[in-house]
Amino acid sequence: MIEIISKIFINDRKNYNSPPVRKSYGIICAACGIALNLLMFILKLIASAFTGSVAAAVDAVHNLTDSASSAVTLLSFLLSGQKKTKNFPFGKGRIEYIAGFLIAIVLITAGFKLAKESIIKIISPEPVTFSVLSVILLLISVLTKFYMAHFNSKYGNLISSAALKASATDCLCDSIATLIAAFAIISANFTSFNTDAWGGLAVSLFILFAGCKSAKDTIKMLLGSTPDKEMIEKIRCTAEQFPEINSVDSFILHDYGPENRLLCFNTYLNGDFPFHKAVSIKNQAETELKNITGCEIQINLCL
Repeated sequence: MIEIISKIFINDRKNYNSPPVRKSYGIICAACGIALNLLMFILKLIASAFTGSVAAAVDAVHNLTDSASSAVTLLSFLLSGQKKTKNFPFGKGRIEYIAGFLIAIVLITAGFKLAKESIIKIISPEPVTFSVLSVILLLISVLTKFYMAHFNSKYGNLISSAALKASATDCLCDSIATLIAAFAIISANFTSFNTDAWGGLAVSLFILFAGCKSAKDTIKMLLGSTPDKEMIEKIRCTAEQFPEINSVDSFILHDYGPENRLLCFNTYLNGDFPFHKAVSIKNQAETELKNITGCEIQINLCL
């Protein structure tokens, strides 16, 4: 679906590093997320109404929070795509990271609330009615959520979006949670054990897990970190291809959003060089590394 929509509305759609292309993919994925989550909310609410299942009701509420999360993601892409200004010289790309963090907070809050409701149902159980229609609706929801996890993960990686990657994790956990809800309804017809309430608790724990993981990933981007080992190794291999460069170290990554990252590190040269020669080496290395990493490069020369 995303592929078809992108062919119609996005020019140069394979140029994933282009800011307009990134923004378009983000908006399309978020808009599809809103629509599909609302559909899942309705289907699971129907399933809950037919069966009285707390697990299905918990999962329905989760989809409603997911719709709100997708709306936050949509807003983040609309804002983060704005140009740099005098007041915002680094742009507004970090809004995507803030959006990912807000999604995580929504998930954690919903997880705690739903866990509380499930525990109440464990203490004071209520009967669950088996319904074939409800199980079918839940299984449709599972397939839809797997699809959503796929396209959010795919395009989140292609355009380096923390918000879409957070949504992908949430969708994957939600599909597993919905399977638990379907199992709870089916098993209620064959056992007196309170599988529904325990299933609701399991669903809430999946939601908490997704929220905590997303929070960890986005906080890391907001607070700043060193580049990953793969990028450091790529920089070392590229820099040390220059015969004048001996070694590199002290890597610092300033991340102002997927389109605006500045990578700084020290470079040690082999022997003494005239100033103009050292600057020429530095400029050549910066240009080549920028093409490889997609980051602005600042090399500190250490003679």
